[in-house]
Amino acid sequence: MTTNNAQNKRHFCIFDYYLDGSYLKWEEVKGECPILTRGQEWIVNLEDGTQITTEVMDTEAVSENERRIYLRSR
Repeated sequence: MTTNNAQNKRHFCIFDYYLDGSYLKWEEVKGECPILTRGQEWIVNLEDGTQITTEVMDTEAVSENERRIYLRSR
């Protein structure tokens, strides 16, 4: 992983998604990692090809390049 702290950019990051308190999935995001904010609408692509629209409730840093994303159903 390469980081540039001045611009808060990474070449990849890992999001661990939790929906309504239960683990949903993990996803590797390549390129610039999006900054998620509380209340933001977020679409998650599921393994079967479907998408769900959620709301970001909170984020938690696990490591420099891994985040837990707590979501709520909409």
